[in-house]
Amino acid sequence: MTEIIGGPQDAATMLPTPWADLTQLAELNFRHKVGIVAQRGSREAKVGRDIAVHAARAGFPVVLFTGYPPATPSAALLIDETPEPTAAQITASAKKLIAGQQPRLIVIEHFERLRPQDPEPSMDVDSYDPVDDPIEESWGDRLMWTVRDIRVNIPVLFTTVVDPVPDLSRPLFKWLHVDHPAMVMTDVCKPTLVVARSGPESVEARLEVDPHEYRNGTVSTLLWEPLDSSAT
Repeated sequence: MTEIIGGPQDAATMLPTPWADLTQLAELNFRHKVGIVAQRGSREAKVGRDIAVHAARAGFPVVLFTGYPPATPSAALLIDETPEPTAAQITASAKKLIAGQQPRLIVIEHFERLRPQDPEPSMDVDSYDPVDDPIEESWGDRLMWTVRDIRVNIPVLFTTVVDPVPDLSRPLFKWLHVDHPAMVMTDVCKPTLVVARSGPESVEARLEVDPHEYRNGTVSTLLWEPLDSSAT
């Protein structure tokens, strides 16, 4: 039996984000894997860091895997700057005590940095038969299985970026390659949100994938006031 790390939490308790509308849509609770896609270079691209800082300041111990640590981290925030973390490292992070408490959330910025586990070598070279070999996995497949190997009972938030302005009128597969990290995200994260700013204090969010299937493809306007950049 596969060991699941991290004690079960109250499934009704959603961890707070800086924006109430996003809190309700993302549903960061229990063992959910949640994905957010934003445009590269936009204010929304650092949503993972913003959520990690906010939740930690609210008293929830958080592990943040990032290459860009926040300017003013709190005692409840554990920062890991490993360039290419593995699923095993992330799973183990749920065991680490933060200010004497177990983590309640793991955030992984630019989750495509994850390092897939090396394939096991063949046990019998002499019996090698290329006809019997399985089809070689793509990079996207390996990333997908790496995410699935993260075994924790607390929510995990993954973020990634796209270069063009997100096209919220169409599904991701209509304008992204099948191996793009955002596409991989749709296979492992429920929900997966694609966000794009629509006004000074609002963001449009498309539910690309959602546990409530009837909401798939729904676009909502979220109140999303920009945060003080000096704090995050």
